[in-house]
Amino acid sequence: MVRVLLRLVAAAFLLLLLATPVLAQSRLVITDPDSRLDRAALERAAAPLLRRDAEVAIYLLDEGGAADFQTRLTRDGFVSGGLRRTKMIAIYVALDSRFSAIQYGDGWNAALDVPVGDTKNYDLIRTQSLNPGLSSGDYTSAFTTALGAIEAAIVSPPSPNGSINVDTVPLAAGGLTLAAAVAGGVVVVNRRRAAKTRAEAERQHKEAREGVAVLITGMGQRFRNADEKARYDAVSYAPADVERLKRAQAAAQARFAQVQTQFDDIGEQLERYAKPELAQINATTAAYDQVRALAEAVAQDLSAVEQMRLELDALARQAPEEIARVKKS
Repeated sequence: MVRVLLRLVAAAFLLLLLATPVLAQSRLVITDPDSRLDRAALERAAAPLLRRDAEVAIYLLDEGGAADFQTRLTRDGFVSGGLRRTKMIAIYVALDSRFSAIQYGDGWNAALDVPVGDTKNYDLIRTQSLNPGLSSGDYTSAFTTALGAIEAAIVSPPSPNGSINVDTVPLAAGGLTLAAAVAGGVVVVNRRRAAKTRAEAERQHKEAREGVAVLITGMGQRFRNADEKARYDAVSYAPADVERLKRAQAAAQARFAQVQTQFDDIGEQLERYAKPELAQINATTAAYDQVRALAEAVAQDLSAVEQMRLELDALARQAPEEIARVKKS
C-alpha cells in the first residue's frame, strides 16, 4: 500500500513538473523614438505584471501596422519561430497609421482570450482602455490604463458571459492535487499540439505570401521592359502589328493591376486582426494561392506579347524590304 502511494505521489510530482511552464525572465521593453511617454509611469504600471514574471513590450511609433508589430516582437525576442513567448504581453500603437494592437502569450489566455460579448477581452481592453487615451493625446495614460486593465483581468478573469470569476476555493490536497496535475499535463500536451499546428499554418502562409510577392516583382520588371520596347513599335513593325501588340499588352497590364490590388487587399484584411485565428490564417493562405494562379495566367499573357515581338523581329530580319513596303502601304 505504501509503495502504491509513493508511486502515485511520484507520478503526481512528475506531472506537475510537466504541466508547469518555465518561468520567463521578467523584463520591460519600451520603444518610443520621439520620447512622448513617461517611462517612470510605465514602469510603475507594468510592475504588477513584471512581478508575475511577465515580459512586457510597449511600442509607440508614427508609422506601422501588423507586419511591423510582428517584426519588432521577433527582433526583441518576444516571438521566436512564429510563436509568442508564454508570458509575453505587448501593446503597439502607430499614431499616423491609426493602428493599435495587443498581443500576448498563452500564459494569459484565461484573462485575455476570453470572449466577452461580440469580442474578446484583449480587444475590449484595446478599444475601451487604450484607444480613448490615444484619441485625447494622453499617450502615457493610454498605455498605463491598458496595463492596469490587463492586470485586473489577470486578477479577476472574465467569464464568457462577461461576469467576473473570483477563485475563492483553493485546491484540496491529496486526490484533487493529483487530478489537477493530470489535467495540467493534458492541457500542456494540447497547447503544444495547437502551437505546432499554428506554427505550420503560419509557415505555409509566409511561403504563399512571399511566393506571390516574388512573382509580382518579377512580372513588374517584365512589364517595364515591355513598356520600354513598346516605345519603338511604331518604327519597327507594320501598323496592324503595332495595334495588335498594343491591345494584347494593355489587356495583360490591366489583369496585372487586378492581381496587385487583390494581393494588397489580402494583406490589409489580415492586418486588421491583432491576433488572427487559425482559420483566418488558413483562409488568407488559400487566397494567396488563388492570386498566384491569376498571376501565373497573366504571366502567360505577357509571354505571348513577348513572343509576338520576337516573331516580328525575326520576320524583320528575314525580309526587311517586304516590311518596309508594307509599312508604306
